[in-house]
Amino acid sequence: MTVRNLVVVGVGLIGGSLAAGARAKGLAERIIGIEPNPQSANYALAQGLVDEIVAEVPGDTDLCALCVPSDLVAEWVLKLADHAATVIDVGSVKAPIVEAVQTAASPVTNFVPCHPISGSEKSGPTGADAQLFDGCAVVITPLPQGDGQRQAQTEEFWQRLGTRVQVMSPAEHDRALAVTSHLPHLLAFAFMQRVTPSHTGLTGGGFRDFTRIAGADPELWWRILRLNKDSVIESARQFGDDLQQLIAAIENNDSTVGLAQLRNAAEKKTSTKKNGHE
Repeated sequence: MTVRNLVVVGVGLIGGSLAAGARAKGLAERIIGIEPNPQSANYALAQGLVDEIVAEVPGDTDLCALCVPSDLVAEWVLKLADHAATVIDVGSVKAPIVEAVQTAASPVTNFVPCHPISGSEKSGPTGADAQLFDGCAVVITPLPQGDGQRQAQTEEFWQRLGTRVQVMSPAEHDRALAVTSHLPHLLAFAFMQRVTPSHTGLTGGGFRDFTRIAGADPELWWRILRLNKDSVIESARQFGDDLQQLIAAIENNDSTVGLAQLRNAAEKKTSTKKNGHE
């Protein structure tokens, strides 16, 4: 499937990478961007990420990718509910988006909710990478009244972009991503509060690996954490329980409990490596 006109709303890191990947793999004849930031828009044009910058989604659009913050997706979906294009998004929180779309007076059938699980601590189109999605998982959380043909076309688009597609419910997605993505960012942001200039000369690989994502866009991540707050808070509380168990084991010199937790963590990490999930 080759799309004639692909529109990317929000030509930042993810939108720019989607555009670059689609161009590199020949998935669209023409790529059009909607980007309110003049610097980002000019950069996207100059680098050939998009062929044109426009203010509104053209009527002859075949596929429209909403690469805007998660809390703005539903507004765009409802605005495009009567458009002929298939509309997808890349939001890392799904249930609130689907719930908001379900409140429409008429059933929305042209929207296929998506989340490519890939990214970077970088932001903006200067970080765009045509290979950003290679090998990553893309979760699709279909609407109850969604169009099966549009979903099949969306799955094919992501697969041709080099991803692995998985279908699940919005709630299941949000609970899982709270553990695998949102909580790690929350912990990295919290950890950096304790770091002072006196520490910076005493850091190594562990510090760099753990804190890399603390350099992510604060405004974007605050919106994500707020939007998925129930699942994030629950995951954070469970993490707190595990941390308290380790602290208690250290305080009590309880090697049985302490080593059991460390070994369990190490075994899980080894398993993820063997299964190619990192």
